[in-house]
Amino acid sequence: MSYLVPAEEVVKAYVELRERMITLLRELPEDAAQITVPHCPEWTVQETVSHMMGVPEAIMLGDMEGVAGEEWTQRQVERHRGDSLKDLADAWEAQGPQFLQILPNIPQPTLSQFVFDVTSHEHDVRHAVGQPGARDSGAVTVGLGFIKTVIDSRDGIDIAVVNQSTVSTFDLFRSLGGRRSLEQIAAIGLDVEYVKKVIDPLPYSIPTIPIPE
Repeated sequence: MSYLVPAEEVVKAYVELRERMITLLRELPEDAAQITVPHCPEWTVQETVSHMMGVPEAIMLGDMEGVAGEEWTQRQVERHRGDSLKDLADAWEAQGPQFLQILPNIPQPTLSQFVFDVTSHEHDVRHAVGQPGARDSGAVTVGLGFIKTVIDSRDGIDIAVVNQSTVSTFDLFRSLGGRRSLEQIAAIGLDVEYVKKVIDPLPYSIPTIPIPE
């Protein structure tokens, strides 16, 4: 079964996220650029945002060699090495007309996977700079729908555990998306072993220490 949000809603969720992030970047002091992102400790805020806006840029440039791999991602970061947060906001805004013509043509589930990733990083950045928000956004719903579809496609793991959970959509999204420690997962009433089984084959891991947000 697919839990993917309809494509037109996924596109709308991305447009809203992009607008939120551009506004946030323009409001932040420039020294926020060098804050380390606890959920992505190898990256600063500036580097994380370079990746967020760099994926659409890579698609527009045709830079798809090694797509989704570490080298591909790092090229996005290096392309904007030294850019200010305002520079990144301006570049993200400028790419809108072209990318928003491309976005609706990206097939599912890749479309939802793209929004899952950028939404994860939106909240990584928000946590790093102390600006929580948008936890009930359409993008969070898209992200959880993508994770649930991945879970349901696998043998030996029951999606009913997620479907019957009383945990909030945001907390499910962050827990199943590799942003909560085992301690945090247990504290909100999720089955730790279940979450470990979900995340084990995925390209991210469970944090070893709690990262409260």
